[in-house]
Amino acid sequence: MSTSTETVPAAAQVDAAVPGGLAGEIRTLFVRNFREGLRSPVIAFLFPVIFPLFAETLVASSYERVSTLPGFPVHPYAAYMAPGMLLLAGMMGSGYSATALVLDVQTGFLDRLKLLDVRPGAILAARLLFDAVRVLPAAVVVLLVSLLLGARVNGPGAALGVLLICSIWSIGYGGLFYIVALTTWNPQAPLAMSPLFILLLFTSPAAVPAYLLPDWLATVSRWNPFSYVVEGTRAVMSGQDPGRPLLLAAAVLVGTVVLTQIAVVPLFRRAMQE
Repeated sequence: MSTSTETVPAAAQVDAAVPGGLAGEIRTLFVRNFREGLRSPVIAFLFPVIFPLFAETLVASSYERVSTLPGFPVHPYAAYMAPGMLLLAGMMGSGYSATALVLDVQTGFLDRLKLLDVRPGAILAARLLFDAVRVLPAAVVVLLVSLLLGARVNGPGAALGVLLICSIWSIGYGGLFYIVALTTWNPQAPLAMSPLFILLLFTSPAAVPAYLLPDWLATVSRWNPFSYVVEGTRAVMSGQDPGRPLLLAAAVLVGTVVLTQIAVVPLFRRAMQE
C-alpha cells in the first residue's frame, strides 16, 4: 500500500466542479476513489483475493481429513472454510483506503476540497462506500471458487446476504486502519496492522469448530468479534433459519462500524480544520 495511488492526477478530476448536495458530493468522490483504485488494481482489487483463494484451495485440500472427525458439521472441509474465507476477502488490503486518505492530506487534495466547501462527511462517506464496493469482486470470486470446491449457498438471496455481510465487515474492520492512519499521519502505518487478520482468523471457529479448539483458545474465541460474524455468515449460507447466529453477527457488524467511526470522525474533522 506504499505504492503511488496517483492522488494528484485524480484530484484534478474533481477540481473542476463538485455537484451540490451531500449525495452529489459522495457520488463524485466515490467515482474519483474508484478511478484511483483502477490505477492501482493489484493492491485495490487483486490483493484481497489472493490469500483467501490460497487458503480455500491449498489449505482446505491439505486438511480435508479434518472433516471426517466425529461431529464435524459439514463436508468437504472447503465448505466449512468458505464463510471465513469470504470475510477474509473483506479484510485483506483494508489499509488501502486509509493510506490513500493520508496521501490526500499530504498532497493537498483535501485542502482543495475545503476550498470547494465539500462536506467532510461526504469525503469520509465516499471512502467508506468505496471500501464496501472494492471488496465485492474478491468476495464474488472466493464465493464461486468455494461453490466449485463443494460449498453450498441456499439460493441467490443467501449469496447476496453473504456479500452484504462481507461489505459491512470490511467497513468496520477497515475503520481500525483509518484510526491508525489518522493518528500517525504516516501512510505506511496501516501496513503494520496487516497481520491482525491472522490473529482474528485463528482465534475464531473459521478454520475448525469451537469444540475442537483447546479450552483456552475456545475461551478466546468467545471474546473474538470475528467469531460471531463467521458463524452468522455460515448460518446464512446454510439456508436454515439463521436465528441467533445472524442476530449476534448483525450486532457485531453494527457495533464495529459504529465504534470505529466514533473514533475516526473526530480525527478526520480535526484534519479538515488544520
